[in-house]
Amino acid sequence: MTSTLHDLQRVRLASGAPVAACRAALDAAAGHVADAIDLLARQSAAASAPDLFDGTDWFTGPPLARSALHAAQQALGFRFPAAYAELLLMTRNGGSVRRPCFAVDRPTSWATDHIAITGIRGIGGKHGIDIATEHAIHADWGYPSWGFVFAETPTAGHTVVMFDYRACGPEGEPGVVWVDTYGDEPEVIALAPDFTAFLAGLRDADTFGGRA
Repeated sequence: MTSTLHDLQRVRLASGAPVAACRAALDAAAGHVADAIDLLARQSAAASAPDLFDGTDWFTGPPLARSALHAAQQALGFRFPAAYAELLLMTRNGGSVRRPCFAVDRPTSWATDHIAITGIRGIGGKHGIDIATEHAIHADWGYPSWGFVFAETPTAGHTVVMFDYRACGPEGEPGVVWVDTYGDEPEVIALAPDFTAFLAGLRDADTFGGRA
């Protein structure tokens, strides 16, 4: 859908945002005025919200419209956890985190007492979930089919953090697991019962003793 000057004026009046921001929101919302207004409102609300991301735009995708979020869920075949969807919509569409480490109770290929992530994936962009290629990436790396990757790690794809829908089904609230593909079969380690608990457990690297 192509936006018009009239659409731009409607978004500008409803949101009070600068013209450039209104135009960017209309582009992200594929010309849908209501979605663009909603997007700008969420961006404004997020400006004063606590931010788990660092100050870079590494891992951050383009502004996310609700329609794009719904399309990603349909393509992947999983309902996103509510807290994850809210994070992408209200705060930022993925990003590099300030506290990248999470404690584990047994050694992993990364370290003796923790795992690390490089960023939380959003939808689209260079590092985000690409609905056109995601299934092929899972097959190439041997990731389990019962979930999807929402956080990448410093191992360039050999290890990832995934949502695990085995217990809850594709419409439920999944747990969070570490998946290691270095061996013949993926090694899976449970990390947290849900996305909120996972975020709460992230710690600075200097909390731990170092690499394995």
